[in-house]
Amino acid sequence: PKGPEASANRDVNLDIGETVHVDAWNADGTGSVRYRGASWSVAAAPGTPLEPGTHRVREVVGNRLILEKA
Repeated sequence: PKGPEASANRDVNLDIGETVHVDAWNADGTGSVRYRGASWSVAAAPGTPLEPGTHRVREVVGNRLILEKA
């Protein structure tokens, strides 16, 4: 069976599954967080409620973290 794409595979990218805290979301489902000592651009995964709080990294696309509610 085919596994997840590299961008969502923890065996390839150790950021997958890590948690971050989102203080606020923009209306378009994007935002920014502090993670590993730097500011990262984030986007909500489809179906993820735009609520502040703890979120889990589901995928990394370029330099953007795709998050789901933890």
